[in-house]
Amino acid sequence: MRAMRTYLRLLAPLALLGACAPALAQRYQVQPLPVQWYVDVGPSLTTGTTSDFLQDGWTLGTGFTVSPDPSGPFAIRTNFQYSRFNATNALLTQGAQANQTQIDDGYGQVLSADVDAVLRFPVSPYTHFYVMAGGGIAHRTIDLTQNVVSGGLACDGWFGFCGAYPAGSVVVASDSQTHATWNAGAGFDFGLPGGQSWFVEARYEEIETAQPTQFIPIRVGLRF
Repeated sequence: MRAMRTYLRLLAPLALLGACAPALAQRYQVQPLPVQWYVDVGPSLTTGTTSDFLQDGWTLGTGFTVSPDPSGPFAIRTNFQYSRFNATNALLTQGAQANQTQIDDGYGQVLSADVDAVLRFPVSPYTHFYVMAGGGIAHRTIDLTQNVVSGGLACDGWFGFCGAYPAGSVVVASDSQTHATWNAGAGFDFGLPGGQSWFVEARYEEIETAQPTQFIPIRVGLRF
């Protein structure tokens, strides 16, 4: 429920942006090409229990959209995404206690690939509102690190090994999992010349780990 309320709050500014579409898109119309590649980037907000151990982070990605009928409402989108988050202090403390070693920092990473069904609705000659939903697979890694000086001693709580390391950050505990993932979201397309467009969207994503990994990427991107 908390995740849904957060997601609805994020959709409000998207709706406001869509209302301003004629001014933003100038005189261009959104007429999707049969196949469009895209790139995107933006913040990624953790939610639910995930926010207890991972802070808000960032995301970037690429993919392509296939429109069987470019003038029609339906499309299929394939998405490849990378997201990164810093660990919370609570996770660092928990990791230090569980591994009986010093923990100075940590981070989480998510690599995902999914396929979404997209349904578009014209708002004006310049803009389309769209909704999407789908699923795929995601690999989540959480690494906890210890900072050491050159020749310093660090202990790997994961394998129980202590030894000398070069200066820098050493991973002393790690957890990697691959699971199914699903998502649902909405966004706006704003027309550019030649069938290109730029877009802004928000999605709720959940990875089916034992304790679900939940986050909301907000993406700004370009379709070409």
